Parts: sequence; structure tokens; C-alpha cells
Amino acid sequence: MTTFASSPPASSPPAPAPTARQPPDAPDPRGPAVLVLGGGTRLPRALRGHGMYVVYGGTPDEFTSAHHEACDEAWLLADGSEDNWVRRAVALHQVVPFRRVVTVRERFLTAAARIGDALGLGGNPLDTVLTLKDKFLMRQSFDGLVDGGAVQARLMHTPGDVDAFVARVGLPVVLKPRDGSGSEDIAVVRDTDGIRAARQRVRARPEALLAEEFLSGPEFSIETFTHGGRHKLLAVTEKFTGDNAVEIGHVIPARISADDRTALEETTCRFLDAVGLTEGPAHTEIILTASGPRVVESHNRPGGDGIVDLVRHVHGVDIRDLLAAQTAGVALPAASEPAGAAATWFLTAAPGIATEVSGWEAAAGRPGVVAVSPGTRAGDTVTPLRGSGDRCGSVTAVAETPDEALDRARGALALVTIRTDAALRDQQNPESRESR
Repeated sequence: MTTFASSPPASSPPAPAPTARQPPDAPDPRGPAVLVLGGGTRLPRALRGHGMYVVYGGTPDEFTSAHHEACDEAWLLADGSEDNWVRRAVALHQVVPFRRVVTVRERFLTAAARIGDALGLGGNPLDTVLTLKDKFLMRQSFDGLVDGGAVQARLMHTPGDVDAFVARVGLPVVLKPRDGSGSEDIAVVRDTDGIRAARQRVRARPEALLAEEFLSGPEFSIETFTHGGRHKLLAVTEKFTGDNAVEIGHVIPARISADDRTALEETTCRFLDAVGLTEGPAHTEIILTASGPRVVESHNRPGGDGIVDLVRHVHGVDIRDLLAAQTAGVALPAASEPAGAAATWFLTAAPGIATEVSGWEAAAGRPGVVAVSPGTRAGDTVTPLRGSGDRCGSVTAVAETPDEALDRARGALALVTIRTDAALRDQQNPESRESR
């Protein structure tokens, strides 16, 4: 395997030289080449299983021995700027001509689309990916096409925009980054203190934040796969949120009526048509309000937080395998009839230094538990719940029904103990105090 690194450690041996390019008229012993940006090893392995030559692009710290076995070449850049990825990929294409560039990672979505656009490799249009990445552009693209289903929203240019928007729609309102993901930095503004904090955020980040009306109702995500411009529903995920709209649990299948499921599917397909999605996975978040489904946001990637595993447990198909087959140009594996249910529940803890973490082994041994993911060790700092990265671990369980799967996941997680000491955190880092 050939590995390229932009800044190898001084102690590392020299990387092997790239294999010389074959003459234009010579048969290439490799299969069609595909560039995979970021992610784990499931997608590269599936692509190689279809006879493709896999070049993995990522950073040195995320490249593991498993990646070494799953890929044919690795291209590792310590400088992860998007422009740098695009420039290097265009140059590398001259040595290893890519058929496609794919990713399942949020942070590489626009880089992959820009590379594909620059090299004429097809895939989803760059404008579509940029629209999905930018919540403001997404609102402009979709809300003008729906009848009675638009979400009131406004891009925040100045602190005065906060007051104007609140005066128009009333409290509460949601303030979010226009290009965020993982529930990071979302705030629900409920009172005058919240308005004051929102004004400060807008002053610090003009034109980077979007205000939206607060949508009341249960939240779902719709997992789809698009092939030839046709969107296929894979699963409806029921979602549970905690402080600051951070997700704390998921279950598949969602506990909804057939009519609600149809309404969610139809809204999702209209949305994906409106933004121009032509292929691959999508993860669309929707709130089912009293007036019907309202799209919160969408991403041209599989859902995070282990949702791909919940889909696999219930429907018998892995979304990454679908993407690999589509990329290779072969028949897509078929999903099986839904069987049982699967749920993931996330652990949260009080902010501070973790002084005790125990119970994960007991949780792993509970009936129906198929995965535990500890996220915090003794000595780690537990931060306030402001995004997905602030959670402390999770448990995934399977069962015959959604209720039973949720009970199993929550019950197993109840065996895990995390004790924190806020005073110890403040002693180690006085500037972390919430009062400052």
C-alpha cells in the first residue's frame, strides 16, 4: 500500500514512492479508482469488494491500521483546508484517474463536491451540496415552493435583526449557525436574557447565524437513498432531544401512524427534489407540527450517531454498502422487510472533571445490548450540553418493539455512573467558569 503524508513525523521512515503511471495504451491492472474522503473502513472495504481501487483521503490522526488494510493508497494531509484538498485531488487525478469521489463525513461534503465538479466526475451538483450545507440557502430553495409549509427564518446581519425577528414571530425562536451540524451551538431563545445573549452572538458573528421560528412537535429524521433521481425511503427515525436541542436518543422504526409516515415521506421527497439531489444517501430532519411536517434541515450523507447501524439492524441493509454499489455501477443490495426495532440512548452528565466512570461492562451484558460506546474517562472534562460532542457515551439495543428497544437501551445506560466535580474543573481552568 502506498501512503502519502503532507507532514510526516521526523522519526517516520520515508514514504514509498508512488507507482509509475502506466503508458496510455497499456492495460491498467488496477480497478477503477475512487477517492474516499474521511470516515471509517466499511465504505472502502465495500468498494474494494466491487473491484475498485480505493484511495483514502484523511488526516494522519484518523488513519488506523484498519484503514491500512481496507485501502489501496492513503493520502494524508495535516492541513485540512478545503482549498488544499481540492488542489491536491486535481493533481493526484493526473496519476490515479478517479472515477468518483465519495464521502460520508459532514466536514468533507463540500470538498468532495468541489473535487467532483472540478474533474467532471458527476455526482450531486455542487449547488445542491452547497445549498444543503447552508441553512439559509436551503430555506430559500425550499420554502418558496411549499404551500403553507414554509418556516419563518431570517439571516442575522446585526443585533437589531434579533429584535425585529422576535417582534415578527414571537418567542421562542431558534438561533443556529447557518452551516452547522451535530446540534452544535443551537440556542432556543425563550426570554429577555436569551435575546440579550443572541444579540451578543450576532454582534460577534454577523451573517453567520440564522434565526428561525420555533417548531413544536415530535422530531424525526428520514433516512433515504437516491438513485437515478428517485428517492427511496429506508427508515423513519424517532428522535429525542435534551438541552439546547441536542439529540439524546433515537429509535427505529418510529412510533407513528401510517398516515404520518406517508406525510413525512412525501415532504422529504418534495424537499430533495427541490434542492436537486440526484444520488446517494440523505438524512432529513423534520418536526411533525400540528399543521403538518416542517423540514428542519437535511444532509447528503447518512445520519450520524449510529443511525446507519439502527437501519442495518432493522432493515438488513447498510447505507454505506448502497453507496459503494452505486459508486461501482452495480445493482444496489435490497433492504429486507423490517424486523424488530433498534434504539440508541446517549449518556449525559453534570459539567466538571469526571472523578468516577463505571458500569460500562455491566451495561454491555444486558439483554439485547449490541453496542456500548464509552465516551468519557476518569479525568476528562465534561462540558455543558451544547452539541453532540458533549455527550458522554451511548448504548444501542435491539428488541421486538420500539418501546422494548428504548427500555433496554435506557435500562443498560442506567447502570453507568459518571461522577463529576465542578470545583475541580474550576481549579484546573478558572476561565471555564460559566459566570465569566
